[in-house]
Amino acid sequence: MGQVGRVERSLWIGLTYSDVLLVPKRSPIRSRKDVSTQTRLSRNIVLNMPIVASNMDTVCESQTAIVMAREGGIGILHRFCSVEDQCNMVRKVKRAQSLLIEDPLTIPPTATRAEARDGLNWKGRKGGVKSLLVIDEHRKLLGMITGKDLEFVEDTALVHTLMTPLERLVISTNPYMGLEEAQALMKKHKCANIPIVGAKGELLYLVTASDVKKLTDNKMASLDSKKRLLVGAAVGVKKGDLARAQALVKAGVDVLVIDIAHGHSDICIDMLRLLKSDPITSNVDIIAGNIATGEAAEDLIAAGADGLKIGVGPGSICITRLVAGAGVPQLSAVMDVARVAHQHNIPIIADGGVKTAGDISKAIAAGADTVMLGNMLAGTDESPGHVLVKDGKKVKIIRGMAGYGANISKAEREKADDDVFLDMVPEGVEGNVPYKGPLGPILKQLVGGLRSGISYCGARNIPQMRDNATFVKMTAAGIRESGSHDISKI
Repeated sequence: MGQVGRVERSLWIGLTYSDVLLVPKRSPIRSRKDVSTQTRLSRNIVLNMPIVASNMDTVCESQTAIVMAREGGIGILHRFCSVEDQCNMVRKVKRAQSLLIEDPLTIPPTATRAEARDGLNWKGRKGGVKSLLVIDEHRKLLGMITGKDLEFVEDTALVHTLMTPLERLVISTNPYMGLEEAQALMKKHKCANIPIVGAKGELLYLVTASDVKKLTDNKMASLDSKKRLLVGAAVGVKKGDLARAQALVKAGVDVLVIDIAHGHSDICIDMLRLLKSDPITSNVDIIAGNIATGEAAEDLIAAGADGLKIGVGPGSICITRLVAGAGVPQLSAVMDVARVAHQHNIPIIADGGVKTAGDISKAIAAGADTVMLGNMLAGTDESPGHVLVKDGKKVKIIRGMAGYGANISKAEREKADDDVFLDMVPEGVEGNVPYKGPLGPILKQLVGGLRSGISYCGARNIPQMRDNATFVKMTAAGIRESGSHDISKI
């Protein structure tokens, strides 16, 4: 009985987003456009939108990550694929937008028209690319070839007879070209591509009009120091994951996320220390999780974490709380971790439990710097998977990364023994979500709701919101009152 008594005295009430509301405060905001949603993802990474795409194989691959970064957030690429596939996703995001393209697509002068045509449709990429730079074996720039140069000629014709030669191109020798200089050159010479060459004429970079336009028109995009889109990637904690992490950093990833259901564990702490001590992976921020307590935050921060991911069991397709009986309601988990993390100036991600746009406001007000979304971003055009029809409605599949489906796929890829399935205890399920169309408008709606939430707290930005926020706990009747009402019964 004595032991039971001690347990009872330690019980505390945990709350989730649906249990509370933000108390409205007097607001100085006259337009939601005046509200800033800028925040930090990790120690050294700043975002203009506090939304992160979850590292799930039905949520975030390269297409999702590209849209997320262009809208001001970031996508975390899942790890349920080969190392090379994950690295290729990173490269696709980095190539999607950049002022200085570091590795422009090239072709030798002795290639044929047929090879040039295949090169313009780079690896089957939708829409292909618009031009190829012609270089010799020493990377000396000789010219450029475009789709127009390939019209009405035989497949056997050689590139050097079809290309626009170097003397007719607008080139630069400035390897530090900025956006304004690129705009001025393109306007003056009415050109769409500017190759940048070194002292010996060797190709260094390429600047394109499409990238200049994207950088000029979109001030919200999440960009690295080279004006490329930001992207993160998940790694595990087992043998071989250090090599995966090293390959991802070499491919250009900006942040690594240690992906483990129980982040407050020796195996996670050991991997975190390994990544922070490795000369390659220590060059990027490392986010660790998932955790649910301030005590866990202390241990991971001491091990070198640059960010923390919060959430044990709140996800819509996660059943950890049912299988293991472990977890902390998400609002309380965020508050407890934030209490510790913010003392060390370490940002935190609230991962899971967000069912409405209002929940994002509650998570941010409770101390989260960003929220990680899975279900709400699944089912879009950019999310992986096919659109299916179920009961006459369009849907897409979503599955938990701790479930049978994801783990079977992983085991098959790694050619694991069949015995591995006998020991598998799934903590995730598989389901479907309605097909939602393009991702961009969904993100704009979610950010619009957050801007309203910040305004209702009498704040102009996220730090002010956190300082001003007051929560009120609701009864069951209050929760019912918060939902939509049947006006026919009024």
